[in-house]
This record gives sequence, structure tokens and C-alpha cells, in this order.
Amino acid sequence: MTRRITLAAGGVAAALGAAALLSIWTPTSAPAVAAPPTAPLMEVSAKEAAPPAERHLGKGVMAYPLAATGADMQKVAAYWTPARLKEASTYVPASKPSTGAPQAPSMAELSRAAAATGAAGAVAPSQQPMVGKVFFKLGDKEYWCSGSVVHSKNRNLVATAGHCGWSLGQNKPVENWVFIPSYAGGSTDAGVYVGHTLYLHEDFSGAGDYDRDYAFVTVYRGFTWKGDQRVQGGRLEDKVGAFQFASTKGRSRPVSVFGYPAGAHPDGTRPFDGQVVRSCSGTTRATAAAAPTYLLENGVLLNPCPFTAGASGGPWVLGWDPAKKTGFLNGVTSLTWNINADGKLDAASSPYFNAVTARVYQQAAKQATN
Repeated sequence: MTRRITLAAGGVAAALGAAALLSIWTPTSAPAVAAPPTAPLMEVSAKEAAPPAERHLGKGVMAYPLAATGADMQKVAAYWTPARLKEASTYVPASKPSTGAPQAPSMAELSRAAAATGAAGAVAPSQQPMVGKVFFKLGDKEYWCSGSVVHSKNRNLVATAGHCGWSLGQNKPVENWVFIPSYAGGSTDAGVYVGHTLYLHEDFSGAGDYDRDYAFVTVYRGFTWKGDQRVQGGRLEDKVGAFQFASTKGRSRPVSVFGYPAGAHPDGTRPFDGQVVRSCSGTTRATAAAAPTYLLENGVLLNPCPFTAGASGGPWVLGWDPAKKTGFLNGVTSLTWNINADGKLDAASSPYFNAVTARVYQQAAKQATN
């Protein structure tokens, strides 16, 4: 017997015959600190947004510039001061607006005050050095997701969720995208890497299909902060290593999932602070129910995994070896679920990495950056 529950997203409630509740929910109280005035994420329809510069690479693969020139890169690098990094909030996915019909935003976002809170003092180095945080700007606010380094011949490639690089509400790439590997307690010692080009499948950017909620981003050589000065660094993969890419491996596999959760559970509790990498592990299976709002039909589920907002884009790794620090990237955290309907997020899902995913990865892996 299935239980009828309510999926709340974009201000619209829909009854589903399934035992799952997605993590997109509306909080009962306002954030502890008021966010700066900005248009809600979902208020710009697909038709209203100006089309971004793009390249069609064939077979559904799209490439969008994030910082196409050296001057663009310098502007992004200058934007992310240490103080601004501390003010960023977690980001949660939104669905594609209906054409011509503005929708309310998904409101499950962490306040700036909570996002900046972390344990004082030294934080142990990350045991997964190639895992880190993605930071970006959308509207007047700064956000973060999770991400990881995936191997490419140019040693410059990051994997994350599609919604951590492309705004479905505004129909364009996010702004000022950077990746910080080995992030721990605010540390940027492993470098800050500015995004060059965002690679997506057109089903995500065009239709908001969460079966394609993955992205690969090429990055410039990194830099570190020495006081108020930026010091140029080297290539990303040379600094922290990388996961190998894997696809079409099936839906019932032992996996390790990493990320930086920090948002609240539906009941308001916050077990994570987003300052260190957290992990879940277990055997995956196909998602038990489709999520029509997100066009999700073929997801991969890990249950239990109590991740909250902030974990989006974090890697799903087959064969993780903590001694050798190696493994195979086979997914990214896309959505979180409240399957038990008890006020706690208890599962996470990834798009299934298949031959379509491999095409996007292969195109991204070709691009060299300075």
C-alpha cells in the first residue's frame, strides 16, 4: 500500500502516490538574518531571460562560458574575498518555471548567519582532498554547493550538480563560479579555482530534467590568499588529485558519498555546519518514485543518508580507497528525501551516470585552460 504525501516545490503542492518527500519545502519562519533584497530565484520565466552565449557540441552537449577571458577570470578572483566566502549560503535546487508563468521560489536555504557559523580553531585536513566547495553568485546573494575533481588530461576539471552551475529560474549560468578543494573550516590553502566553461546536457538547461542534473566545469590555474594578496598557483589535479570517471555501472552498487551539508531538516534541526566534508556509504538502488516536478524518472537512491542543503553536487564514489585516495566518480548528489515522513531528511539521490553523461564529460575533458 502506498502512502499519499505532498511534494512542495515552487509554491505549488502536488499529491504523489509514493513514500517519499523531497527536501524542497517552505520553512515556517524567516531566516535569522535578513538576506539582501533580490528577486526570488523562480520569478524569471524561461522566455523572459536573455539567452546566454552558448556552444552546441552535438548529441545534446552544451558549453556555456563562465569566465571566458583572462580579464573575466581576474574579476571573479577579485570578487571572492575571504570575508565574502564566509557569507555564502547553501543552495537548493529549483524546478524549471512553466513558460510564461512566474512561480514562487523554493525557500529551503540556509541563512547567512548559520552558514558562517563553524567550529573555532584548527580543522583536520580533508581525507578526501579532491572534494571541495563550489561558490557562486545568483542575483544579489552568494551560495555554495559541493563538488569534486574528476580526472582529465588537462588536469582542470570539476564535477558538480547541474543546478550548481545553471539557474533554471533565470535561464542562465550562475555568476562568479569558483571551486575550493579540501575546504575545511574556511581554509583555502589548496587554492581557489575560477570556472572557465560550464558543460551540461541540454535536457537540464533547456527543460530542467533532473535525470541530467550534473555538470562538468573546466577551471583556470588556482590562486591562494597571502594576507590581502593573491598568489598564483598550479593546476587543480596536480594539487589535490582526482577521481576517475565511471558510467553505466548499474544501480545496485556500494558507494561512498561526500559533501558539505549545512541546511536544516524539515523539522528545523541542523546537525551539520558545512565546515568539513561529511560522508554516507551504502548500497544504491533505483529511486522508488518519480518526482514529476523535477522530471526525475531514473534516479539512483542512497538510503540512509541524512544529508541536507549544501551537499548538492558532492561526489558518489565507487571503490573509494582512503589510503590511496582513489575511486571512481559515478554520480553527484542532486536531491535529498524525507522517505520516512518524520521531519528528517534520510536519503539522497543522484542522476544515473550513463552514456549520455559520458558524452558531456568527454567534451569537457578536452578543454585546456591557462
